[in-house]
Amino acid sequence: MSVFLEWFRKKFAASNKTATDAELVFAPNTNIPYRPTLIDELKSDHQQLGVIFGELVAAASSGKTKETKIALDRFEGLLYEHLLKEKTSFYIYLRGILSQDEGTLELVNHFSREMDGIQREVIKFLRKYKNSDLSPNELSTMNNELRDLGKALTNRIKREESQLYPLYMPPSAVSR
Repeated sequence: MSVFLEWFRKKFAASNKTATDAELVFAPNTNIPYRPTLIDELKSDHQQLGVIFGELVAAASSGKTKETKIALDRFEGLLYEHLLKEKTSFYIYLRGILSQDEGTLELVNHFSREMDGIQREVIKFLRKYKNSDLSPNELSTMNNELRDLGKALTNRIKREESQLYPLYMPPSAVSR
């Protein structure tokens, strides 16, 4: 197992105070444990990202350069943390427990590929504006891009929470 995956497994196993090492249940063919609190954590991340995104929109639309930069940094930090958690603890886990269910696995893979595309666009957006002086012209352009980005992220979050997150369950709950 890679050093990173071992660190990640230990980090989240330790944070899951209700389970001891002997009680952890791993998805088949993975080192990713089922975490009863994961979906609540991901949804909480979504709520926090929404709040920070709102602060970013407010700062940018008011022309407040310093506050916009701060909100960009906060949004970026939480977004990367969320995406990493989702990629490792969620997607890899789902692929493990759904390995025998080709139809559902294809849905999971579709969501994952779609998120990769959204992630690339968000990273491009963040890089563009984090390395910018945020002139009034750039802030105007940023506001237009934020509107489109907000729509895409809101749509994605709604679909994740309603269609994808319900698939997360302990291996014993998945019929084989």
